[in-house]
Amino acid sequence: MRPFLVVYGHVCLDQIMSLDHFPDPNTSVDITEKHCYFGGTGANIATVAASLGVPTALVSYVGSDLPPEFRRNLESKGVDISDIVMVDGYETSTVLIVTDSQQNQIAYVYQGPMGHIDNFELQTAQAKRGKLIHISTGRPGYYLRLMEQMRAMGKEISFDPAQEIHHIWSRETFPRGLAMADNFFCNANELQTALRYMGEKRPEGLIDGLKALINTRGGKGSILYTARGSRSVPAAHPSRIIDPTGAGDAFRGGFYAGRYYGHSLEESVAYGNAAASFILEAIGGVGNVPTWEMVEERAEPILAQL
Repeated sequence: MRPFLVVYGHVCLDQIMSLDHFPDPNTSVDITEKHCYFGGTGANIATVAASLGVPTALVSYVGSDLPPEFRRNLESKGVDISDIVMVDGYETSTVLIVTDSQQNQIAYVYQGPMGHIDNFELQTAQAKRGKLIHISTGRPGYYLRLMEQMRAMGKEISFDPAQEIHHIWSRETFPRGLAMADNFFCNANELQTALRYMGEKRPEGLIDGLKALINTRGGKGSILYTARGSRSVPAAHPSRIIDPTGAGDAFRGGFYAGRYYGHSLEESVAYGNAAASFILEAIGGVGNVPTWEMVEERAEPILAQL
């Protein structure tokens, strides 16, 4: 099946840990809980989108140690993994995610082959067939080349560097990526870095050339900025909050499901908020992936407020 969505980003082995508070330098604290999960921004977004019925392909670079069950899990959710490339001489990207009792997080990342993709040939077989290209975490050199090619082909491009906006993208590379994007995703902290890179003070200053800027704000919901103005979209209410890991990725999957089923940008943001709320209810970025029917039901009170 021709993909509607093609996601570029990490496939990771996630080590997720919890503690009461982060230690001061040169001290230690006890880890209260520890789990290992399949994750990564690319894998999480693709898994949720495909699970919600969106024809989705994933493009990533992994080591030879990628567990076969990780591949089987992606395929079982309906993700096309034909453009996942195994690179000899590397271990698969690994992320250590530590969350304190206030739901603050710190992530430690071993990049694996994804840290060297600037030197790799572009992998575009599925992107050439897809409608919407989502650029997530990875190296600017690779993605700027990819965005140039996709823009020349008339593809819709979403730019979503996530936490890597702070330390991998820069004042030189970020504006080039934003200029080629149709949509830009960010959370509150990432928005501040984007504004600093662009020399702007308000999100409206980033809109020129974009169809949409989508700013996720956790429990406060999301804000959609377009050339017509901004619109706040309330958060959905999870039954409980266990772990925030992957909630932003699930938002993107829900957003794209809304787009795939023909809904407006505002409505798609509401579906993104609803999808994200399910991920909060379990440990791991894909520990509680909902069905589209579940997302529709939870989004109803949000849609009624739009």
